[in-house]
Amino acid sequence: MKNIKTLLFLTLVITSTVATAASPAANKCLAQPSSKKYISSAFGAYPRRVIFECNYLCNAENKIYTVNAITNIVIRNTDEDAKRTVCQGVVVKKSAYGYELDRVVSFYAPETNLKEIKKWAYDNINFNPKNNALEKAKLAQLKILVVNAGSAYIAAGISGSASTKYFINAGVAMSKIAEGLPMNPKKLDEAIQKLSGPKSITVNQSKNLVDSFIRTNASWRIPPAN
Repeated sequence: MKNIKTLLFLTLVITSTVATAASPAANKCLAQPSSKKYISSAFGAYPRRVIFECNYLCNAENKIYTVNAITNIVIRNTDEDAKRTVCQGVVVKKSAYGYELDRVVSFYAPETNLKEIKKWAYDNINFNPKNNALEKAKLAQLKILVVNAGSAYIAAGISGSASTKYFINAGVAMSKIAEGLPMNPKKLDEAIQKLSGPKSITVNQSKNLVDSFIRTNASWRIPPAN
């Protein structure tokens, strides 16, 4: 364990100047591996909670911001200790002595579970697909998923018993969401605004299906919690 942590730390420090020399493209963030600092970790038996922070360079309209974000996770084994206790976008690989830095990959800023970056993205990024190529591509991919899921729901409702007719309503709702994508996500945003709480289930079973789909497949577009 000590060898793994030592090698990973040394490698991150040695390569950090290379990894962070380039700036991220528009609407993306890039981790600065050498900025990682542990806030809390017992470094004992698994499972255990690990909390650490990293700095990220984030690009909005060609202006570079530094965003500090905190990761709070539970790790359960040595592999997770190496692969998950890294800044978002940092990829490690196995070596003769454990793990070492492989590369640092930039990511679309809203595609994160880090609340600080999520908030930065919603404060600084233009989500209009007419002005954001990454958002347009994400919505185009989402449209395919929405159409396929909607068709499957309708088929399930038609072929099932009377108690499964709510699948048809869900499929129709999905079809309406898909109509405007990728360039006009109005129906998608309306559905997002009507989302129930993250763990709540309403008596409206068709809405539950749509809500679950959106949370799973369009999470990047859901605004951060206050």
